[in-house]
Amino acid sequence: MKKATVFLLLVILIALLFIFQNIYSLFKGYEEIGITDQALLMENMQKLRKIFSGLSLIIGILLIGTGFYLIFLFKKSKEKPEYKSIPPLQDYLLQLKNRESKLKDIVETQQEKVVQKEELSKNIINNINAAIIFLNPSGRIEIFNAVAEALFSQSYANAKNNFLSNVLPGFPEIVTFIERHNDKKISREITSDEKIFWIHLNPIDRIGVLIIIRDITDEKKREEIDRRNSNFIMLGEMTAFLAHEVKNSLGVICGYTSTIKSEKKKTEKINKEIRFLTDMMESFLSFSKPVTINKKEEMDLVPLLKRIADEKEVSIEVEDKPVPLENDPILIQSIFSNLILNSKEAGADRIKITLKKGKNFEIFLKDNGKGIDPKIREKIWYPFFTTKDKGTGMGLASIRKIINSLNGEILLKSTGSSGTTFKIIFYS
Repeated sequence: MKKATVFLLLVILIALLFIFQNIYSLFKGYEEIGITDQALLMENMQKLRKIFSGLSLIIGILLIGTGFYLIFLFKKSKEKPEYKSIPPLQDYLLQLKNRESKLKDIVETQQEKVVQKEELSKNIINNINAAIIFLNPSGRIEIFNAVAEALFSQSYANAKNNFLSNVLPGFPEIVTFIERHNDKKISREITSDEKIFWIHLNPIDRIGVLIIIRDITDEKKREEIDRRNSNFIMLGEMTAFLAHEVKNSLGVICGYTSTIKSEKKKTEKINKEIRFLTDMMESFLSFSKPVTINKKEEMDLVPLLKRIADEKEVSIEVEDKPVPLENDPILIQSIFSNLILNSKEAGADRIKITLKKGKNFEIFLKDNGKGIDPKIREKIWYPFFTTKDKGTGMGLASIRKIINSLNGEILLKSTGSSGTTFKIIFYS
């Protein structure tokens, strides 16, 4: 609209200039020739009137056209929204800076939330009582939590971006199982390096495979101990009646043989066998009864072992520092007294004992006896099994029963011509 107004003013100005120029030329011509003829003057005035009329017509037409043009622009301005004026560059830069600052705050807040979630995930993973391992699609380790580090004696730094076979070389059974079944969801118990593991595989599509591993060795041992104790209870109920009846019969036989005067040597042999059978039945009856656990007390195991070895006349090698054990002193003394006596009867005159106190209390007892025949390794724990001429075969069976009652386990670790090593574990 401003352009139309300027255009109209220019037209009017040009028309006025044109009129003034003609009037000026007309009067200048009169001055030069002089105005003497009235008819000539009237003729010129008629010309001037025509010029004014023409100019008035032209200006009228221009005014009408300009009016229509202004109406057109006015309608057009109503149809189109008015654009806001563009702010100065300084204001625009200030707004941009403010938006950048807000965006930065939003990004920092999101980053903090991500870090917090990552820390929370790490804390959860590290506090789960199981080894957590995550393999990416290429089979490399991305997650190896603190339990996995302790369980497999490997650091996260060594495990990160490494293959499972390189990180767990001492557990080939676990590695083989995972490599064969890492494409399906599966759980299984695996025995490796004398330990029992529960392994759960959970493949995640296009991401990798999540592995959860728990060491269930102690749980399985406790289950085995509970099963044995249950068997002992059942055995005790069965043998109590049997032992009572056998002892009664042996007592009657012994009573009759004592009245026989002749054949004294024969009656003495009969009585000797009766006493042997009576002792055996007493041992078996005692074995079948539940173990009575007295009040547990804290004791220093080293002086106790030295005293027992001295009583059995066996040399002992043990680290001379206090190693406290909280248990039943009477039963502990019975265990090691029978073990050391058993080693002496196997030809040992020297015993080395190693004590390890950690999560569980472990005791290693190594003698220099003649060893145990590999063919009877499993039979040595059976009641009445013995390689001695007059042995009852209740020694190791009773030891095992007492240790099981104390929430422990005894294992035959090794045997040979250089001696035998037993391992005792008291679970915490």
